[in-house]
Amino acid sequence: MDVVGQTLRDVTRQLDKLQKKHTVFVTRPINRMFSVDENCLYVIRQHLDADGVYHLVAAGKMGKEVLK
Repeated sequence: MDVVGQTLRDVTRQLDKLQKKHTVFVTRPINRMFSVDENCLYVIRQHLDADGVYHLVAAGKMGKEVLK
């Protein structure tokens, strides 16, 4: 099942419904001046290991610069 490009919320619901084990890692920008919209995460990478566990990497849509 190819889930790259889909929203993390939709993918996790789909995997839960199919009772597939999965892990999620969310990437964050190194530069803290940029915010990440936590409500808009997308799967950017997936890996299915030999045990049938989906390992997902998700990234958020970049928000506007945060001024300090």
